[in-house]
Amino acid sequence: MSIVICRLPKAGLGNQLFPLLKALTFAELNGLPIIIIGYHQLKLGPYFRLEKYKRRYNNYFIFQKSVLGEKIDQWRLLRKKHLNKQIEPSVEYVRDKAATIFEYNAIPSWKNYFEGLKEHRNTVIKLLWKNMRADIKEKIERYKSPSIGVHIRMGDFRKLKEGEDFSKVGAVRTSEKYFIDIIENIRKVNGSSLPVSVFTDGYKSEFKELFSLNNLYLVEGNSDIVDMMLLSKSSIIVCSAGSTFSYWAGFLANAPLILHPDHIHDSIRTNEINNNWYEGPWDSTNTLLIDNIINISIN
Repeated sequence: MSIVICRLPKAGLGNQLFPLLKALTFAELNGLPIIIIGYHQLKLGPYFRLEKYKRRYNNYFIFQKSVLGEKIDQWRLLRKKHLNKQIEPSVEYVRDKAATIFEYNAIPSWKNYFEGLKEHRNTVIKLLWKNMRADIKEKIERYKSPSIGVHIRMGDFRKLKEGEDFSKVGAVRTSEKYFIDIIENIRKVNGSSLPVSVFTDGYKSEFKELFSLNNLYLVEGNSDIVDMMLLSKSSIIVCSAGSTFSYWAGFLANAPLILHPDHIHDSIRTNEINNNWYEGPWDSTNTLLIDNIINISIN
């Protein structure tokens, strides 16, 4: 019998979800058992950088967590073939007589984060929700859906250096002015001062200009998974460039998704979804985006 193994990388929640959801989806589609490894991680970086959130995810999910290497060795002894490369979720996979270990551990390329996932989006969403703890789901369901959800990545993202081209670098903070401009544009098209929910791993004191706008609210006090799911429920989502936390919220959402024009690569969602909900940079001439925004009501 074959088995699926997911070795979670030492990374933030967004990056960990890629191998986790690929492994869960592949196991679901092919009726295979799955073992999750690396679930209990202590990350020292957030403590050294004095980040607001310490990126501890060991109480989010209900799936079985394995810390016993012996169990993995038993499966390895059964194998006749061991595939080291990533196996993308596919309904075409047919089990053969050889015991195979399908191992997922990699963070995908920024060129196409959701390759192998967006084609199975409904299954991915179902499995993510199914594997979340009941108290996490209850907390998510208690919240009202934000009208404008803005994610601002700070933490381990650095400031843009003088003379740097933002489009040529990664893990760099999106400017505060960018978010202000997008919020004002959305409100102008909608014709009202829509409330804005700001999700960030930074501190409010770091956004003096942003919080000078009216009807802005800092969402805080939640776990990362609650914030990600709540952001995904927004009527429109404004992402931080290069943040997989932002992108996962967009992937899960049935809502327009505003991406920074300097960091757009392959689409996050399928054309089927994006035919109804805009995905891309701010574009005041795009009729789908304008229609989506006009239909946003104050939540």
